Amino acid sequence: MASTAAIVATARTPIATAYRGSLVDVDAFILARLTVAEVVRRSGLAPEQIDDVILGESLYGGGAIARHAAVAAGLPGVPGIAHNRHCASGLGAIQSAAASIMAGMDRAVVAGGVQSKSTVP
Repeated sequence: MASTAAIVATARTPIATAYRGSLVDVDAFILARLTVAEVVRRSGLAPEQIDDVILGESLYGGGAIARHAAVAAGLPGVPGIAHNRHCASGLGAIQSAAASIMAGMDRAVVAGGVQSKSTVP
């Protein structure tokens, strides 16, 4: 029997003008780390209850952003998957998380998207 997937907590970073706004020097990894940690806090789940972190990033800025964000957010034993798709990569990450939960592969997944146009190499 398929499990039901539900969004139980949300968080987002502030938005600023690319290349000249207040976040011009803030890397996508930092934004992801802060957001993943806040979603876990708001969910009320213990870090060890999180099975996976899936993040979408449309402009590649480095390797394994989801895994690095998970470790930095206090989830060292949690793997991470990065979706790299222009437009809707965050929604694709959420869709993958829901499918994994519904298939019974995972019970709790942090999923979303991250981007920092001003810090893309």
